[in-house]
Amino acid sequence: MAAIAIATSGASGEPWIWQWLVIDVVWKLAAGIAMGWLVGRILGFFTFKVPAGGQIARTGDGLAALGFTFISYSLTEIVHGYGFVAVFVTALTLRSVERHNDFHGELHDFGEKIERLLMMVLLVCFGAVLAEKTLFQLVDAKVILVAVLVIAVVRPLAGWVSLLGCPQPRVEKVIVSVFGIRGLGSIYYLAYASGRASFKGIETVWATIFLIILISIIVHGVALTPVMRWIDRRRGVDPMKPMHAPVGKEH
Repeated sequence: MAAIAIATSGASGEPWIWQWLVIDVVWKLAAGIAMGWLVGRILGFFTFKVPAGGQIARTGDGLAALGFTFISYSLTEIVHGYGFVAVFVTALTLRSVERHNDFHGELHDFGEKIERLLMMVLLVCFGAVLAEKTLFQLVDAKVILVAVLVIAVVRPLAGWVSLLGCPQPRVEKVIVSVFGIRGLGSIYYLAYASGRASFKGIETVWATIFLIILISIIVHGVALTPVMRWIDRRRGVDPMKPMHAPVGKEH
C-alpha cells in the first residue's frame, strides 16, 4: 500500500505519507480487526448458540466455511477495511465461541480441500504463463541475483523472525524458515498493485516473482519429502507407518 501511495503521489504531486498512515495503516487495519471480531461473534452465535434446531453446526456441512469467508470479507470491504485481516480474525473468534465442537474439524477439512483445488488451478495457469516464455525473456543476471537473495537470505530471515518465541526446536524453526512459502500470494499482491498504480519496469518485477516461485516449487518438490522424513525419524516416529485415527474419529 505504501508503494501504491508513493507511485500515485508521484503522478499527482500530492503528499502521500499521512493519507497512507491514517487510511491504509490505522483505519483499514482497525476496521479489519473490528469487523472480523464482530462477524465472528455473530456467526458463532448462529453456528453454536441458537436453539439446537437452528444451529449451523448441526448441518455438519463444511461448505459453511466458504460462506463465512465471503460474509466477513465483503462486509469489511464495504467499510473500506482489510478483508484478509477480517477473515483471519473471524476464524479465530468463531473458534473461541465453542472451541471443542467437532464442526470446526468439518470447516477446516473443507477449507483445506478448497485451498488445494485452487492451488492446482493456479499452478496450471502458472505453467501456462511459463510455457508462453515471454516473461523469461526478461530474466538476466540481476533478476537471478535478486531471486537467489530472496530465497536464500530474505525469506529465511523473515521466517526466522516470525518464529521467535515459538516452542519448536531450533532445527525445525530453521527448516520452516528455509523452506518458507512458494510465494504464489505474490501474484495477487503484484496484480493488485499494478492495477492501482503505474510502475516503471513492472514486467521485470513479474519476471522476478515468477522465477522465485519456480525455484521455490522445485526446491519444495525435491527436498520437502526427505526433510520431513528426517524430522519424523528425529522425533522417533516411523515416517512410513500410517498415523492412527484420533480418539473418537475411528469411524
